[in-house]
Amino acid sequence: MDKHAIALALEEIATLLRLQGESNRFRARAFATAARAIEKLDVDPQDLLENDRLEKVSGLGPATARTVRELIETGSSRYLEELRTRVPSGMRDLLAVPGLGPMKVETLHQQLGINTLDELEAAARAGQVARVRGFGERLQERILEGIAFVRSASGRRRYAQAMLTAQRLLAFLRAQPGIERAELAGELRRGLETVDGTDFVVSGRPETCEAVLEAFLGVAPPSMAKRAGDRAETMLADGLRMRVRCVPDEQFVTALLFATGSDRHVEALRARAERMQLKLAPDGLHARGGRVQARDEEDVYAALELAWVPPELREDEESLTLAALDALPSLVTWDDLQGCFHCHTVYSDGRATVADMAEAAIERGWTYLGIADHSQNAGYAGGLRAQDLRRQRAEIDAWNSRNASRLRLFAGVEADILADGRIDLADEPGVLDSLDFVIGSVHSSFRMSREDMTKRLLRALDEPRLTMLGHPTGRLLLGRAGYEFDMDAVLERAGERGVIVEINSDPHRMDLGWQHWPAAKARGVLAAINPDAHSTEQLDYVHYGIVMARKGGLEPADVLNTRTLEDVQQTLLRRKA
Repeated sequence: MDKHAIALALEEIATLLRLQGESNRFRARAFATAARAIEKLDVDPQDLLENDRLEKVSGLGPATARTVRELIETGSSRYLEELRTRVPSGMRDLLAVPGLGPMKVETLHQQLGINTLDELEAAARAGQVARVRGFGERLQERILEGIAFVRSASGRRRYAQAMLTAQRLLAFLRAQPGIERAELAGELRRGLETVDGTDFVVSGRPETCEAVLEAFLGVAPPSMAKRAGDRAETMLADGLRMRVRCVPDEQFVTALLFATGSDRHVEALRARAERMQLKLAPDGLHARGGRVQARDEEDVYAALELAWVPPELREDEESLTLAALDALPSLVTWDDLQGCFHCHTVYSDGRATVADMAEAAIERGWTYLGIADHSQNAGYAGGLRAQDLRRQRAEIDAWNSRNASRLRLFAGVEADILADGRIDLADEPGVLDSLDFVIGSVHSSFRMSREDMTKRLLRALDEPRLTMLGHPTGRLLLGRAGYEFDMDAVLERAGERGVIVEINSDPHRMDLGWQHWPAAKARGVLAAINPDAHSTEQLDYVHYGIVMARKGGLEPADVLNTRTLEDVQQTLLRRKA
């Protein structure tokens, strides 16, 4: 068992322990830490075991090291198997309900015998949940709303969560003997913000495929395993579905194309092939004279007289029109970014200092960074008053004077958009004017009517000191639907006023979503891919924002933070003017 499979097993143990309540909280944390430690190893765990160095790995304790040893030596864990039998499978679904963490799930299980969503709904509708200590009427109401939301997103996982597991599985598959190629496919490859599972396509000889499919099924409970010809499917303890197909290498390219989807895009490709007297199938592209050789997807598209369509643009057939004209957008990438905005520090609810965030930005090769702590209305997050912002501004100015050649820090604020549409601190003389930029975000009063929320946002956009609209819909992926408002009217006003619209890259948000960016771009709206970082590590959240930007068809010119420091300075000054 390699490090990736070991890490998956340790993560599953951590999940199952969390569901057993407070008494297992620290043990669960230990196994989650051990999973990360094993994942980061640059040597084979087998070598560590043979050289008596396994227990010396940082992040492993005596209990977790024993489990890793057993996984290496036997390929399984008795402790994991015991936990799988101890925790009802339906309890894992309860964790997806907003307001329910492992402790509350365990409380409901112990006091009401609740093991499934159906049982939870029945108990909540009967008023039983509200009578449990620590719950109450308000949480019971939220739970009922959450159950409806969970059912609408049943079986789906956030992109970031699924990608973490997918990367481990892909590394596991690529490490199998005899594998020629292995790639990610499906919704995750297309960059959907929530996915129904992880899909992979691998290639090898028949005997290799047989071994790989069996090894793949071995990473999850046997009861979840399904085999059908050259395909295998299984499910992890947290409910994430995993699917793999193993084919001869000459079929790999078209198998990957079909497994990536979408169905509409692939069907349009097949129809185009038929019009050209070709046949496009999962086992290859065929002409009357035999198979059309294709080393990669680019060759398939070229044979159909099309430019290669990036996976993010394959939700429908419309991208083929542009591909036929060789007019597809040149999508933004990580390498295009020169900095970002919307970063929190210890001044509010962040975990890093201003200087820490600056140094982390330098490590990423950026030339600027925008600090934007919460404003005073966000008291729950340590929001800053006018004097706090002045103090932070002085610190930023001092850092800039000492480090002018290394990075430019911009001083900003994430100011609440109040219920009436005013921007927090706007009435404080000179406060917003003293900052380099202002992000306006809705953090309260989500349940306003569509008409009132639209008026609220439009008034905020009319504030001349507003630079960016933060996490515009307020959605939390698989946790809360966004508030209702007239998106077209808001985008139109943002374009008219020159307000930049954020792609908030927090993996729970990824907001504004990709579906709205073609309309925003048509209205001249500029995007800012921001991490909403509360630590130095979270600066890397911008990777998820890039996924949304690419899927929305955005090019570097459409994104503020692909611009040089000088261009950004001019853009911010023009907005203030």
